[in-house]
Amino acid sequence: MSEESGEGAPPTSYTGKPRKRVTSRSVHAADRMAGLLITLGGITTILAVSLVCVFLVWVVVPLFLAPAVEPSGDFAASGASANDPLAQVQLNEYVTMAWTLDPKGVIHLIRLDTGEALDAVRPLGDREPTAVSAVYSDGLLAFGFADGTIQIGRVGFATRFLDPAEIPEAARTIEIGGGVPMEGGILERTPEGQFRLQKLEAKLEEPIELEAGAAVRLLDVSAKSSGRVVAALTSSNTLHVDEISTKRNLLTKKTTVTTRGGELKLGLAAEEPKPAWLKLVGLGNSVLLCWRDGKLLRYDTSEISEPKFAESILITAEPGTEVTALSFLIGKNSLVAGDSLGRVRVWFCARAEGAKTPDGRVLSMAHELTPAPENVAVSAITPSARSRMIAVGYADGRVRLNHVTSERLLVEALPPVDGERVTSLALGPKDDALIALSAAHTRLWRVDAPHPEITAGAILRPVWYEGSPGPAQVWQSSSGTDDFEPKYGLYPLIFGTLKATFYSMLFGMPVALLAAIYTSEMLPRSARSRVKPIIEMMASLPSVVLGFLAALVVAPLIERVLPAALLGFVTLPFCILLGAHLWQLLPRRFATRNERFRIIFVGVALAMGVWLALFLGPILERTLFSGDFKAWLAGQVGGGTGGWIFLLFPLTCVATALGAGRVVTPWMLRSTGGWTEFQIAFVRLLNFLAMSALAVLISLGVSYLLAHGPFGLWNFDPRGSFIGTYVQRNSFIVGFVMGFAIIPIIYTISEDALSAVPDHLRTASLGSGATQWQTAVRIIVPTAASGLFSAVMIGFGRAVGETMIVLMAAGNTPVMEWNIFNGFRTLSANIAVELPEAVKDSTHYRMLFLAALSLFVITFVLNTLAETVRQRFRKRAFQI
Repeated sequence: MSEESGEGAPPTSYTGKPRKRVTSRSVHAADRMAGLLITLGGITTILAVSLVCVFLVWVVVPLFLAPAVEPSGDFAASGASANDPLAQVQLNEYVTMAWTLDPKGVIHLIRLDTGEALDAVRPLGDREPTAVSAVYSDGLLAFGFADGTIQIGRVGFATRFLDPAEIPEAARTIEIGGGVPMEGGILERTPEGQFRLQKLEAKLEEPIELEAGAAVRLLDVSAKSSGRVVAALTSSNTLHVDEISTKRNLLTKKTTVTTRGGELKLGLAAEEPKPAWLKLVGLGNSVLLCWRDGKLLRYDTSEISEPKFAESILITAEPGTEVTALSFLIGKNSLVAGDSLGRVRVWFCARAEGAKTPDGRVLSMAHELTPAPENVAVSAITPSARSRMIAVGYADGRVRLNHVTSERLLVEALPPVDGERVTSLALGPKDDALIALSAAHTRLWRVDAPHPEITAGAILRPVWYEGSPGPAQVWQSSSGTDDFEPKYGLYPLIFGTLKATFYSMLFGMPVALLAAIYTSEMLPRSARSRVKPIIEMMASLPSVVLGFLAALVVAPLIERVLPAALLGFVTLPFCILLGAHLWQLLPRRFATRNERFRIIFVGVALAMGVWLALFLGPILERTLFSGDFKAWLAGQVGGGTGGWIFLLFPLTCVATALGAGRVVTPWMLRSTGGWTEFQIAFVRLLNFLAMSALAVLISLGVSYLLAHGPFGLWNFDPRGSFIGTYVQRNSFIVGFVMGFAIIPIIYTISEDALSAVPDHLRTASLGSGATQWQTAVRIIVPTAASGLFSAVMIGFGRAVGETMIVLMAAGNTPVMEWNIFNGFRTLSANIAVELPEAVKDSTHYRMLFLAALSLFVITFVLNTLAETVRQRFRKRAFQI
């Protein structure tokens, strides 16, 4: 054809005849422009989705970057003891100064850029303490003396900004970030050009007598809102625990100090080794005494006037191992112990079933950090004042930074050439600096560890959190206290997302698919044109409205009529099917003439189903659930038979229906050849009633066997699995209401896929004698399976990403139970609630983006699998 037409000849059509009209240039231009715009739109859409993924990855990746330390100074020690560890070391907020407290009660102020000693403060005067204690995060100090008295105080940095008239002439020329000594502190110039003076401030309270004439050997102090709690061991082997409260009269300005507490005589033998450490747990609920050989005694002081012995344990793993360092994490609930073999272990009290201690708790080892090589002894441990990080110093001079919750070794600073033993450590108030003191050197590092608590194991595997009886997967990102331990387990959120999707699809998918099949194959076209737009309009309902109705209307209503609501899922289908069988008993002429009123009879059947559920609900509650269904769910009354009936009855209905289809229906087709329509319909009605009764009997028998067993050999109770304690906002409510959100989507796409099946397939099937139902199930549905599967997966994606319905109707509680009557928390709901409150670039903020990325990945993986299955359905449809 191309050869005959020749160059310049008018184009020819597929018939071989030349075209009489020539396409204009404007049409060609419009076609090219449309093709360009469509291509550009497609590429832009793909690029936008890809950029969303790239942005999520960009925000999340810093969570998993390795922390870093950079040496910032190394100078000769100043103000430190050459052999003994310091009682306390603390950096200021700007990492320009540090103060140290030596065992003699002298506070030394050091300049960190040069190592210069700025000041030495003696708050105790000439008195020399026999015991010193300090709370790292509060700057709280306590001193014990040989005369049996104690004195509490607080040390910290006082900051003020100078007026221009107060600035010395010599300091006006210093550069931004520089500083000069002034008044025993440092005067610095800030990036804003202000002059900031920071110096040491120490305040002591009046001495308090614990035991006259008995020296205080060991001492610890905790701060609480009502005052201070002090624990002390005196030379008479007496353990004192006292709460000290101060009240200031606003009129007279007089301060009144009140003390209440108790004491306990320990009865230690004179030749017996003395404890090396005394630690006061938390706000004073326990006291720990620890010996060098690892022996640890815990005393219950929850009733402060009557201390009681609680338990004795060994915190060293091997004989001959000594405890070399002991400290608390922030909050003073987790005890960190380092030993002579370089191991660091973390212990805390947790409730234990069967515990024989007075408070029902036992001290458990929850974490063991990476040990040092060559069994180098731990020489110093210091906690962070804002997180669960600790710095560990060793006898060979190395320093490690660890995170306790994730058991992660963050960084390691190798020892210097001389290998001096680390005597004291301190982390900066912002966790951005680390200082290590030895006999002759002070080393300073800048630390960059913004997200130390995040590892793949910490977010995906069970973690043993402080105070818990064992490892668990928990999401709890924030709290009202500084010593809170963030819990970033994503599994509860992923589990909640899948749980919400499962129950929503369990309700919405069958309804939507059956409605689509009915509308496409059995509903008259005139009615279809009205019904379909109405259902599609349901998709426009805002999810916040559905969630509002679920929380304030549906949930309280279902709680009042819970047994009837559950029974409705049985009575409604039963009444509709019973009505359909009764309709078949009507004379054909009457049924054909009144076909348009059939929907009214369906409404009557639904009303009968509702009435039957309301009537039988209380009866079943009294019969199977001891008269109180919610108390039965909580395990307070009754046995497991009723629960097994609830779980097994749908399965027995399906099993009996399949059995009837394979056995009874073929027999009826063979035996009813010469029967009238009325006789056949009557036999089918009897078959339906018999199969329904059989399903009830089978579920009753199997449920009784599972709940009691023959001769009572076993007792399987379903409570605690898919059913359990009832809460008002639960998965049942979410599945029911969110079903209405996904039904329009699945219905619309499914109906379009079914309607797109060629009519000649329907005609051939009906012409071969098949019924409309047989044609729909055996011909139309397999052919349209690809489209139906796509509809289901789009509805699945809608359920996975739902936020407001879940947030308002599920209680937003991150529990991991399949219990349909309990709540949950999903990824999307968690993001919606917590993202507005998260500080940008914080761990909490990035973890929420990781949750979003997890949701993205879950949806992508499921859609990829769904597309694979859809392609297989499509090939099968082509074969049909």
